[in-house]
Amino acid sequence: MYRNEEQVARKAEQMLETSLRSKTSSFADHVNRKSGQKSIKDAAAVSKVQKYGPNFYMRSLSIKMPKHGFIQNAGVDTTRTGGSRKRNEGNTTYSFKSHIMKMPAQPFINEAVDSSRVKDFVMNEVTRIRSEAVIVNVKRILENL
Repeated sequence: MYRNEEQVARKAEQMLETSLRSKTSSFADHVNRKSGQKSIKDAAAVSKVQKYGPNFYMRSLSIKMPKHGFIQNAGVDTTRTGGSRKRNEGNTTYSFKSHIMKMPAQPFINEAVDSSRVKDFVMNEVTRIRSEAVIVNVKRILENL
């Protein structure tokens, strides 16, 4: 039983992060990833909790990962424009033609959220905590009449 929304937020982060890591563990590492650059496998859940007086209120729960994770989740079907790039090493310039880029969507984020059951958990716990606070306030008001 959680006493405040801060505890609920920490548990929700843990539930969502575990599910995300489970879904992304089978993904291959990016071939050209530089050392120190984040991987999709490093996805994290982050909650925002704000304190008003003696009470904590959960404001949000979000997923934090490199942008290519969200692109992989949604997929791509577009034409990439051509252009040229200059390499720092060897001081060479190369050109590339416009080409079709098609990557099917892999909706692992929605699957992770659904399998974590974090939505039901947060909804039930926050509702219970806030309704108890309302009942306590109503009782206090009635006692002072």
